Amino acid sequence: MKFGHSLIISSLLCFSTLQAEEIRIAASDLLAKFIEAPLLKFGAEHEIVFDIDGIGSLPALDRLRANEVDLAIIAVPRGSEVPRDEFNIFPFAYDAAIVAVHENNPLIEISLAQLAGIFGSNEESNFNTWGDLGLSGWGNRSIKMLSGAGGDSIALELFKHSAFRQGTMKSSVTVVSPREVEGLIGSDASSIAILSKMPTQQNVKVLMVSPDARSTAFGPSNDNVHYGDYPIRLAFYIAYNQRNSSRLERVIRALLGDEVATSLRSHDMLPLPDTVRQKLLADLDFEE
Repeated sequence: MKFGHSLIISSLLCFSTLQAEEIRIAASDLLAKFIEAPLLKFGAEHEIVFDIDGIGSLPALDRLRANEVDLAIIAVPRGSEVPRDEFNIFPFAYDAAIVAVHENNPLIEISLAQLAGIFGSNEESNFNTWGDLGLSGWGNRSIKMLSGAGGDSIALELFKHSAFRQGTMKSSVTVVSPREVEGLIGSDASSIAILSKMPTQQNVKVLMVSPDARSTAFGPSNDNVHYGDYPIRLAFYIAYNQRNSSRLERVIRALLGDEVATSLRSHDMLPLPDTVRQKLLADLDFEE
């Protein structure tokens, strides 16, 4: 009897798997593994089998154009074109590099050009002391430069892409682990660091950043990053063909849902602000 019962259960499971819908996703390798667990859970609850391939954004777009996948999640660097003429596009998430100093540092904002002069070699400016940046009473204090971006993070490369013209980091920048960096900033008022996430230590201050000396500086809040006011960010978008809108409705709602957002946050990514996600979900029209 037990054997027969097991056969019936196995047959039902096989039948259920055969009936499940397959959704093929090509996602940027920068975040593919962060969406996998919540999507697989969603799939198990809704009879959807997900095939998620973490590849580069350009290959993901090529596979979408060739109809080899149903949906792509792509990274689009600042200044690059979002392929809105080809596909239905929704914003999805962001990565950002954070700039932090000791709480006693009088600086509250900084421009990308100034950051380039601090961290970059062969840039237009070269700042070695805080006095070079005009900090009164700090003239002789040498700037101690730290990079505390994690090995899995692209924060350092994102910072260089956003700030540098030559793309070369000074050899005097000290690279430390993310676990060490906040303690080092907090113990040395002359330090400035690139981080991959918001600091939690109270004596570490996050700087607002402006794209140039004439523009307003903004901090890396979720809203400022989403609306593009904070300049050191990388945007990710959902892309799919219009003809697949109805078929992908549940999947896109899951991608913009709370569980995926929570997973992104836990891996130091920034999902869309909650109000933006909720408005998108309310406004989405998936009729073909």
